[in-house]
Amino acid sequence: MLAGSFTRASLGLVWAVAVVLGSRGAAAAPPGDLTGPWQLFVDDYLVSSKSGITRTYHRFEKYPGNPVLVVDQPWEHEVVNATTVLPDESGKGYRMWYYCWTHKNDPDHGHSLYATSEDGIHWVKPKLGLMPWKVTGSTENNIIGGGSSVMFTPNDPDPSRRYKAVSPGNFFFRCSPDGLRWERLSKGELFKAGDTGHVVWDPLTNKYRGYAKVNANVSGLRRRAIGYSEGTGFEDWPPMRLIMAPDDFDDRWCKPGSIQRTHFYNMPSVAYQTMYLGFLSIYRAEDDEGYFHGPIFVELASSRDGFHWLREEGDRPPILECSPGRAWDHGMVAATSLVVVGDKLRLYYSGYDGLHDYLPFHSAVGFAELRKDGFVSLDGGDNPGEFVTKRLKGLRGKLHLNCDASAGLLQVEVQDADGRPIPGYKLTDCVEPRTDSVDTVVTWLEHKELPADQGPLRLRFKLKNVSLYSFMAGDSVEVIDDPAPPTMAMLYTFEGDGGRRAADKLTQDGRQDLRFLGTSRITGDAKNVAFGRQAVTVSSPWRPLNTLQVTGSSNLGIHFTLAVMARSEDNKPARLFSSYNGNRPVGTSELVFDCDPQGKALAGLRLICKGIPVESKPVTFADNKYHHLAVTYDDGHVRFYLDGEEAGEAWLPNGAPVSMARDLLVGEDAELGSDEQFRGNMDDILVLGRVLRAEEIKSLKQEGATAFFRIRE
Repeated sequence: MLAGSFTRASLGLVWAVAVVLGSRGAAAAPPGDLTGPWQLFVDDYLVSSKSGITRTYHRFEKYPGNPVLVVDQPWEHEVVNATTVLPDESGKGYRMWYYCWTHKNDPDHGHSLYATSEDGIHWVKPKLGLMPWKVTGSTENNIIGGGSSVMFTPNDPDPSRRYKAVSPGNFFFRCSPDGLRWERLSKGELFKAGDTGHVVWDPLTNKYRGYAKVNANVSGLRRRAIGYSEGTGFEDWPPMRLIMAPDDFDDRWCKPGSIQRTHFYNMPSVAYQTMYLGFLSIYRAEDDEGYFHGPIFVELASSRDGFHWLREEGDRPPILECSPGRAWDHGMVAATSLVVVGDKLRLYYSGYDGLHDYLPFHSAVGFAELRKDGFVSLDGGDNPGEFVTKRLKGLRGKLHLNCDASAGLLQVEVQDADGRPIPGYKLTDCVEPRTDSVDTVVTWLEHKELPADQGPLRLRFKLKNVSLYSFMAGDSVEVIDDPAPPTMAMLYTFEGDGGRRAADKLTQDGRQDLRFLGTSRITGDAKNVAFGRQAVTVSSPWRPLNTLQVTGSSNLGIHFTLAVMARSEDNKPARLFSSYNGNRPVGTSELVFDCDPQGKALAGLRLICKGIPVESKPVTFADNKYHHLAVTYDDGHVRFYLDGEEAGEAWLPNGAPVSMARDLLVGEDAELGSDEQFRGNMDDILVLGRVLRAEEIKSLKQEGATAFFRIRE
């Protein structure tokens, strides 16, 4: 974070972004609207199965003539930060809104500025005559009164609001008829957040989306993360919700034993084709405090709804990286705006010649290019690979591909919803394209278009030394998900069990028995049983580690419920469910659901998931009686329950599934000598791959497993 209040706000402007977005349904899309009918393979949303296929991420290639805008006017000081680049309304040329500031304690510390260009490369700073420069009082400059994250919304019925802007640090709307003369539109702030962020208009849903910096405690360390809010108007948005935070893999570069860490500085986002793309700023804080100094580069994130986001697979390569050596952008790069230029995508960015908070540094503006839809490709190698789409409703007309098949084999087969090839559309009927093009039309020997009136269809692609980026076949393709596999379900009632295992009473997804570790044992003593005739004792005065292992529970997915009837003997803080091994703060590949019956060390119930702790509202249950304790996770939305009653909610990063390095244990961690041992009895232990409703959880408290067999899917 930069020193001084002004420089902190200025850095917020560095990362602000807006892309030209307009409302769908208009006679013509506004200049720069990036939505359209092409389907990308950034994730597996379209894919039912694949074999021998690699997903490859492609970096933007920097323009050799960078930078294209530099400090060259006395009122621009040392640093210029591009905030928005839009195609001109006329369709000719480009407009840039940018900002300048100085490291020095200067009362003339910075301005909002404006530039134009015919080609997006050579920029002119017009003498607008709008705002006086404080030093000379002259208006012969390109200073404007506002306009950082600029949105062009021509469908607004009020012509004075055709342009809108939201500045980070003080998140309220401004409006302008021309993008140059600005007035405040919001009465108050839309939401509270950090000093970086942006708001965009989403033409896919006709609402505004806000993404901004928030703080989160991840894996025991305070970090910058990404929050989200949304609205359809200019006031009273919901509070920010945490949607993305670093994970343990992001820290793979850190020195062992240090508190260096990774932060997410911001995530400029855009509605692109039929989905959403985020340009995630990765900040590696290399200093001893893990917070102030280090490089910033850009990775790709993707979403199908603008709220649930997925990271890159594998090693997460940068899509925009810092240049080597002592280049003008070797310290930090920050994505600004994405525009289409012919068959290319042009990403404007601000580059810095120093690391974060390593003052003084200087900046300029450049751009980098990528083929249209070229963020990610599905690739087949020397050994042919293939993949099959899910059922697609609305496929019609010609099948267009964005692909590089110039040196390989590409075949497409059209199948019915059940995977049977349609006559005349088999792989062997396909006329193989041999081009490298952003728009190649696929045909078959007897057909130039896809079959009509066939209902949902599947597409089977066979690739050998081919890269496939996207396809288009009609304006409104709908994905029909394949039938889901059986829901993960483990229930242990201990009825009819004996020895060192308890049988899983729910076997639709297979049998995952409960293993007894330490001296945990089944008890038939009526005073220690909640339901039925048997329960389990998970404590012993002479052994520190007594726990139960839920086999096959390491992948909980994006929806789950953990629940148990528990009677504590000592009313001390204790683990209910845990995959923590005790070697460090609970990491992002571990999970803990624990309790404090007295409500002293914890509020009552706590979940640590994706490395982030969240707690229930204050509750107590220190009476040595059985209580039903439960938590549900609905793709980031957490709810706690005590005895069937909701006991608070919280938000965690969503999108990615909860996947752990080891199976869940019940009653203690894997760490020997831990002091979180649950001492007492447990009954009706449930691990379920769906979110139970409040009334279902209440039934479990009242009736035990009998209720579950009645309410289960």
